[in-house]
Amino acid sequence: MEQTSEIKQTEKMEIRDIPVNQIYDHPKEPRTYINPESLLELKNNIGKIGLIHPITVTQRPEGGYYRLAGSRRLLASKALGFETIPARVRTDLDSEQIAAILLSENLQRVDLSPVEEAETFERLLASRSIEDLSAYLNRSAAYIRRRLQLSRLESLVRDKLLSGTISLTVAEQLACLPPERQNSILTTVEEQQLNGIQLSNLLTLQNNRNLQTAFFETADCLNCSHNSAGQPELFARETSGLGRCLDDACWREKEGEKAKSLIKRIEEMGPRAVMTENLKVAIKDLPADINPTQSVIHNKAELGESNLSDCQSCQFLVVFISNMGHLLKQNICTKQACYQERAAAFRAENAEKETSVSSNGRQETLDSQRTPDASSRKTGKSNSGDPEKMSTANVPQRVKEYKRKQYDDYLMKAFTGTHENALRLAMIAMANAAWLRDFSSDSLMKKLDSAATNQGNSLEIRLLAGTRPQNIEALFPLAGRMATRVIPKLSLETVEQMLFVDLKKHPEDLFSLDKAYLELLTKREIEATAKEIDLDNSPKHKGLSIKKLANQPKKKLIEGVLNCVISGTKLPKWLHPETLSLS
Repeated sequence: MEQTSEIKQTEKMEIRDIPVNQIYDHPKEPRTYINPESLLELKNNIGKIGLIHPITVTQRPEGGYYRLAGSRRLLASKALGFETIPARVRTDLDSEQIAAILLSENLQRVDLSPVEEAETFERLLASRSIEDLSAYLNRSAAYIRRRLQLSRLESLVRDKLLSGTISLTVAEQLACLPPERQNSILTTVEEQQLNGIQLSNLLTLQNNRNLQTAFFETADCLNCSHNSAGQPELFARETSGLGRCLDDACWREKEGEKAKSLIKRIEEMGPRAVMTENLKVAIKDLPADINPTQSVIHNKAELGESNLSDCQSCQFLVVFISNMGHLLKQNICTKQACYQERAAAFRAENAEKETSVSSNGRQETLDSQRTPDASSRKTGKSNSGDPEKMSTANVPQRVKEYKRKQYDDYLMKAFTGTHENALRLAMIAMANAAWLRDFSSDSLMKKLDSAATNQGNSLEIRLLAGTRPQNIEALFPLAGRMATRVIPKLSLETVEQMLFVDLKKHPEDLFSLDKAYLELLTKREIEATAKEIDLDNSPKHKGLSIKKLANQPKKKLIEGVLNCVISGTKLPKWLHPETLSLS
């Protein structure tokens, strides 16, 4: 080597016999393993003909000498019982020159193991690049990288390589695997006596983690030591730089991160996202807190493109994410009544189109060039994709259910608030033919029924309150149980009559334009709400138009609308009574 020649030209040394017990291994000595067979052969040779070449040493600061070259000769001499050994004593070397001699001496020996080379290269790379080291050692950068890969070997695999049980090619392939797989694959190698080519084929056959088809970002994989494409001498070449991932744990972690990212993005739009191991969606895959009997798998043929688009921001939609990090094709609607309502409207629209085509003998003008048909007017949907036209005639089923729950909750509180209202509740219950079955085990309710029957059909609260006050007092604790059973059975017309006529309430007493309500709506419906409340002219408006807000995720759209709501903002028409007018 060129560096060694330069050292020889300037070296200052003398040869003398040195006690072997005063010679120590240098801390930067690369060699950690010596083949016992080759050492025995050298010992026998020195025993017959003597030591031909002296070893090389340098003085040790704390006394004695560091051996720079001749480790096998020194060990053989000790084994033969020599008390001294001829040595060149170098006095002209700095630390870098010493490192160069140690490396040169060992790299030129056939018995320096690849693992020891790897450890030496790692130490040298602390102060230089691979390219510099390549020029310094006159070794290719690829050679250095392959040796460095061996530093990742598990101790058992490393020992097998050092002892010659497995070949260097096999060890290099095992070094590409994560630690937990190295030992298990080593067992297979030993049991089946696999060579390098056979092991490469086995790893390729076992591995289906093709980075070119991964759902996650693979930029970080290009330079990963577990990417088979980064080891073209060991595995099939991949011009893309992306081969197969040899690290199962890392692959699963990246898939999990991608799935979590998708879940977050979807739930910002409004629906619920669920991760699943199944590639085909089924009702049974729904979370335990969802009623499967009220759920239905989305079917494009039943809903049409427009409805499917609306549903993408609905909180009652469940979107399924594969644990491999990608969206599944099927989704589930957890509000079957709303789904069926939309499906019926879509069927009616198609039936009207077919009738029109049949009667005229030709296809009608494209939807975008004609006025909305009867079905569109009925559902309030525009075929052009415009926001919903809001009215009490086209209330979505999920909003109807929301309103009814608010109605019932308010009435339950009202009817359990006073003795008079509790008795009024009993009167409502008795108006229902099936009421007694609901309270057949309650003796007080039976007495009340008997009293009401004896008084005839024109029963009034004041009369009953005046004649049987003890019944009223006893009845009051039962009001909550009665309300729970009776109020949900009342018709919508009866409930709205009691709230807005008898109790003289207003929609603002029951509802507010809040997050809970807006999350019920699709993005188009929220956009329509924003237009109805004149969001663009709100005093709290920050210059972000409805149109710009509508392009944001549903979560951001809701935040934008709520930020513009002020005291006195009118309620959207969908929250007005459906069976009567308050004007």
